[in-house]
Amino acid sequence: MSTVKGFIFDYSKCVGCHACMVACYNENHTTPPLSWRQVSGYNKSKLPLLGFVHLSIACNHCAEAPCLKACPSGAYSIDPQTKSVIHNPDLCIGCKYCTWACPFDAPKYNEVTRLIEKCNFCNHRLKEGLIPACALNCPTGALSFGEIVEEPNPNALGLSTRQVYPKLKVLGTDVSNSVPEMDISAVDCQENPSVDGYNVLANTPTSSMNWLAEWPLAVFTSIGAFIVGWLWAMLFLPSVELSPWVFAGLGTMAMLLSTLHLGRPLRAYMSILNVKTSWLSREILTFGIFMLFGFGSLTIGKYWIVIVASIAGLLFLVSVEKLYSVTRKRYNTPIHSANTITMALVFAALFAEFWNILLVLLVLKFVLFIVRNGQRFRSKPIIFTLFSFVRILLGFLIPIGIITLIKPAFSVFFLTSLILGEVIDRFMFYEDFEPQGPFNL
Repeated sequence: MSTVKGFIFDYSKCVGCHACMVACYNENHTTPPLSWRQVSGYNKSKLPLLGFVHLSIACNHCAEAPCLKACPSGAYSIDPQTKSVIHNPDLCIGCKYCTWACPFDAPKYNEVTRLIEKCNFCNHRLKEGLIPACALNCPTGALSFGEIVEEPNPNALGLSTRQVYPKLKVLGTDVSNSVPEMDISAVDCQENPSVDGYNVLANTPTSSMNWLAEWPLAVFTSIGAFIVGWLWAMLFLPSVELSPWVFAGLGTMAMLLSTLHLGRPLRAYMSILNVKTSWLSREILTFGIFMLFGFGSLTIGKYWIVIVASIAGLLFLVSVEKLYSVTRKRYNTPIHSANTITMALVFAALFAEFWNILLVLLVLKFVLFIVRNGQRFRSKPIIFTLFSFVRILLGFLIPIGIITLIKPAFSVFFLTSLILGEVIDRFMFYEDFEPQGPFNL
């Protein structure tokens, strides 16, 4: 196996003094509290009888860097001399997609600049034959720098096992065998204790993403699935009507709203620069193609253009689903009730008035919704329960009841009920994200 220069971390020597973080601040002139290097810890809340294990972690400059592959604008590159993964702020659009993809929580979003920044391996020092400042200033020798064997993953306590080939070697992993088991009765604490939204055994929030922050994406993907489904209905039943101007208006509104998710919305045009590896780039590109051919099919009226637009719409929805595959979710099913492809199929069946197909889709989505959320009702705030009730009522019970008990017919009420149910489900989907990070596996 090949050797590379990288970080060497020894769990048994780290005392959590944060000297490495201070050195990083001083060397790279970053502004606290945002830090490129972090010291994470097992037992953050310092419960007695549980023991302490510290972990100093930053960007590990992976050979198969997930951030580089995920970035839609090509803001990441690898220095040919030092093999450092470098972030270029001039190409960054502030989409935060790399923060979802990185298993080490290395890229940091700066709320002031509205851009991503991260550890650069002290690349300027490496080119001068020096070692990174964090390793140089560790007082206990827990963090050092040197030749390491390139391995797929560090296979260490608190770190992801994703095979991204990080430039990191770990020592002293047997320290985990010395961590005592907590006597629950001694500290009057429940299993898997949580304090102020934190798992006390970890160093990261139990949820680092939420639907309020991601609302532009929820609206964009919902509108996208809606108009794709409407166009699909025309594919199966050409008599279905869709105004080209309504189509263009909804698509344009969706695109504009999606840019509000970006730290730098005016750089949105750069989001298609990495189609080769980024699902976000593919999502934006395929949506643009779908809009172009969709509008053409509605104005020119050629059926073959409808077919091309429908295929582009499917590729767009596949890209949407693959985009979110980079981060861990709280559900284990291969498909979820807020899936945009099933959402589009629901609207396609509705506009084409394929009632039996619509009934099957709604029953399937209802089962998936219960499976995905059933075990979480007790642990979520009351607003989560309220949204769940509204979602079930408007998106499942009312339309299923109309189809099975009353002679079904397309109506504004039926359409509105389905739209509200699907949109609520899509918003709730963003509560299921659980990106990996140190001690948050």
